[in-house]
Amino acid sequence: ESTLHLVLRLRGGAKKRKKKSYTTPKKNKHKRKKVKLAVLKYYKVDENGKIHRLRRECPADECGAGVFMASHFDRHYCGKCCLTYCFNKPEDK
Repeated sequence: ESTLHLVLRLRGGAKKRKKKSYTTPKKNKHKRKKVKLAVLKYYKVDENGKIHRLRRECPADECGAGVFMASHFDRHYCGKCCLTYCFNKPEDK
């Protein structure tokens, strides 16, 4: 009683794919522009040496003190918590 083992090498399988050539170039990601000495826009020192804040601070609890809101032409916007205060537009007559 002898058992015969026959091992064949697999010759099938998928072929190698050709590398895809893309037609459009890759999309450029937005790069943040660094503004030098940007903190000078947030405070003003008067002739007595008193410091005034020029931007509005965000009143939300998660932001805390020192987080300023961006002042746009029609709104104040907090970049940390997305809180927005829109100004009332005057009616055109």
